[in-house]
Amino acid sequence: MRRWLPLLWLACTPSVEPRAGAARAEAVDAGALLAESPPPQPVGVSVPEVAVPLPVLADPPVLEADLGAFAEEFDEGPEEEESESEELELEPGPEIELGLDLRNDFEEEPAPGENLFKLDTRSLRAKRSIAVRAEPRQEAASLGTLAQDMRVRWKQAVKGPGCTAWVEIEPRGWICERYLESNWREPRTRELPLLLPEELTPGVYAHVSRRARVYESLAEIRRRPRGRRVKGSVTVKLVSEVRRGRRHFWRTSDGKYIDARFLRLYTPSEFVGLDRAALEALSPLVAWAQSRATPREPVEVRTGPDAASGRVGVLAPRTVVALQAFSEDGQWARIAPEQWVTAVDLHPLRAAPALPDLLPGERWLDVDLKEQVLVAYEGVTPVHATLISSGKPLHETPTGIFRIWLKSAEADMTGAEGRSRYRVATVPWTMFFEGNFALHTAYWHDRWGEPVSHGCINLSPRDARALYRWSGPEVPLGWSMAYGTADVLGSRIRVRHGLEAEGEVPLPVAVSTAPLP
Repeated sequence: MRRWLPLLWLACTPSVEPRAGAARAEAVDAGALLAESPPPQPVGVSVPEVAVPLPVLADPPVLEADLGAFAEEFDEGPEEEESESEELELEPGPEIELGLDLRNDFEEEPAPGENLFKLDTRSLRAKRSIAVRAEPRQEAASLGTLAQDMRVRWKQAVKGPGCTAWVEIEPRGWICERYLESNWREPRTRELPLLLPEELTPGVYAHVSRRARVYESLAEIRRRPRGRRVKGSVTVKLVSEVRRGRRHFWRTSDGKYIDARFLRLYTPSEFVGLDRAALEALSPLVAWAQSRATPREPVEVRTGPDAASGRVGVLAPRTVVALQAFSEDGQWARIAPEQWVTAVDLHPLRAAPALPDLLPGERWLDVDLKEQVLVAYEGVTPVHATLISSGKPLHETPTGIFRIWLKSAEADMTGAEGRSRYRVATVPWTMFFEGNFALHTAYWHDRWGEPVSHGCINLSPRDARALYRWSGPEVPLGWSMAYGTADVLGSRIRVRHGLEAEGEVPLPVAVSTAPLP
């Protein structure tokens, strides 16, 4: 399998050193990206996912020579009879010194990119994953990375420092011509990471047992049967499987081979939050029923707002409920006539004031660490809400107002916790908002509503993909990463820990326009 993407070594803790390895070719309606499923009904109705069709790039214009006009322009008409003319005596011209190179006086310089653009060139193919520059020079800031084998359109080619010709590609940015080649086929760009229709994540992932042995190549399996030991907690992406005699090996995305007996495959979570249609259909007061003490156990429903009331039944963890009323002390919420749930077993959508300088329709995110809830807004209208997993004790997620500065289709994450080290391979849909802290999917757990991460904000695969496509900076098709710039801003994200006042009952999900204190 071909590797499409450069890997970015990053982590969710500031102590990790990163390893170096944003609008779509056609704009996609933000509401369409997030309104992918019919609205769920309260109390356990699932929300099916509906695939969103990708935009199709238009064909480039095909130029055809107008031969008729060409012949007419250079038609000299019938030949005229020669007539006798008076012979003129010519004065001798200036003497010319032999040996001088007169080509610069009579020949035009080759146009930039002349060897790249041919008569049948319809697209330019990236020979490798390459940075896209903001200006036609090597020292210019990077706008992102175009993935290998993507075929793009171009706007122009100019001379510049460090390269024979700098090519401006669509939709933005410059690439040195040495990393591009002429292609006769139409442009082809894809959304990254590549994902099959039935997949939740772009591939299969597994945790590596500490008893496992890792091999650099198939030849090393024969030369060095004991292989190399695994250090720390390691998660890998599996690319292909190979058999050697009775042994079964998996090849990983970084080219290593591991005995399949020592791999524990992950099953990605199918959980998904509420999209725009669901939020519009439900009550203004919405919550997920999930116990704080025993998150994976059912939530009890009682006939009245006290523990002594009769038990009506139970709700499955993460059931969506509409809140109708609250007890006087705010400790219980009514979800239906004579059906009450204790407030500690709810994750409500608690609204807070909007950002003070919020622009109309601006896309931004609000994260409540206390409730483990994220809400995406366009202006003051909620368009997506979901449960998250933030940093656990001693690895808290930072609070404040930030802006997404980098989005990466996939990123390797490494870190250290005491003497133990960890490495997580190719984490999809990663959005960095403060240093190495990021929103990203977590294919290795299904503990939404619980703080379990090393400081990042974990999302389910479906939620991460939806927010990655919706938020800024928008990543053009075919790019594996994009930076936020002054022209293509990243979305703002506010991370807070509950509301200012303690003991408040849940508020409607729609934010108010009052400024922050």
